[in-house]
Amino acid sequence: MEPVGTPARTDPERPTTTTHVVAPPTPEAELAARISRDLRAKMGLVRELGRSFPDATNELCQAALNEAEGRENEALETLRSAQARLEREIDDLLEQRIRSTNERREALAQIGVRFSLGSTWKGIDEELAQGRREDVTNFLLEAERRVAQFESDWKGIQGLLAQINGLKDEASELGLPLGEIASELEGIRDRLEAPNLTEESLDEVAQAAAQTLMLLHEAIPSSLEDELQRHAVTLDRFPEEHVPSAVARRLHVEASRHLKKGRLPEAVQSVRELRHQIEAIEKEEAEGGAPPPPAPISEARETEAETLDRLLKKARSLAARVRTLPPDSETAREAAMEIRQATELLKSRDLTEADQTLARLMRMLAAEGSRE
Repeated sequence: MEPVGTPARTDPERPTTTTHVVAPPTPEAELAARISRDLRAKMGLVRELGRSFPDATNELCQAALNEAEGRENEALETLRSAQARLEREIDDLLEQRIRSTNERREALAQIGVRFSLGSTWKGIDEELAQGRREDVTNFLLEAERRVAQFESDWKGIQGLLAQINGLKDEASELGLPLGEIASELEGIRDRLEAPNLTEESLDEVAQAAAQTLMLLHEAIPSSLEDELQRHAVTLDRFPEEHVPSAVARRLHVEASRHLKKGRLPEAVQSVRELRHQIEAIEKEEAEGGAPPPPAPISEARETEAETLDRLLKKARSLAARVRTLPPDSETAREAAMEIRQATELLKSRDLTEADQTLARLMRMLAAEGSRE
């Protein structure tokens, strides 16, 4: 037994421990923490709207400093003030964005676009009135995305329709057959006047418009090529020194060039001018003012060997004329392509196509010569 007053022995192998009791947070601190979380959530909501303000960062920092110094009531007052301000500013921002989206919808409605946002827009004002700002933001962002998509789709369709109408009017002026394109265009317009357009219906209309434009791009070149071949036969009746036909040959070359490069409006315009020029030539011819056409070719048919020999001589002669053109000119490049094509056709004994290619090249060179 240890003597009284003797210090108690401690076990050297058992470490001594000190227990720190953490005081529970005060009601003010708990409320401040809740408000801080709410402020951070609201600031995240603002960032979703693509804005850097309203912001409560300064108030959060000031409140944290006040809490650290034991001034909990001051921290709570700062946070409450920031919360009330942030809610007002977010409500103003949401109302502004809702108003802007409505104005964009009304602007589209005034030009005949009546689309449906469905459940995306329904009840958004009530949600805002009840303070459910997160739900309002989600609805609003979805509505803005869809309105922007409608605007983009509508603009794209209007661009397609402008191209279709332009080509259709020009083709109609020339009397080119367009098949069912007019009825297709009318159907597209009817579908655009529907009262509740959706993304899917607009996409279907865009596909129909693109298909109609493609049909035009297929129908017009075919008709123009046929007409240019008929005009070529007419122009071949006149000698190269015949001035009015030289102008027509130049227009013929321009139309062929535009057509080959897919420039349909320019090709249509050149064909229109070519028509007028040929009409003037034929009128002059009917009045006896034009030189007589060349003597008709003998009815005796050439043998294949004779035709090949004649076309080869013609190709060599034209190739020599092509070499005199400025090497960097567009005419020189196109003429060289025609010579190569004619050569390949002659090699494959496609004499009819070769003859037409060489005739086209002759008209091109004649038109180039008339410019000099």
